[in-house]
Amino acid sequence: MAQVKMTVRMLAAMMKISIEEMARRAGIDPSHLKQVSAGNVRMTAEDLIRLSKLTGVDPEDID
Repeated sequence: MAQVKMTVRMLAAMMKISIEEMARRAGIDPSHLKQVSAGNVRMTAEDLIRLSKLTGVDPEDID
């Protein structure tokens, strides 16, 4: 069975906060995370680790 990847938008919805608030809590520039969410830029490894720590979702499950 394939594992479902969590998007930035899905992670924010899971936490019931905005993408901007999630970025602030994770220590990521909010405008950068919004660009990641829109598919305009790629997430860095550091972003991935920070989001994983914040949400408790394994890094390999975040897209």
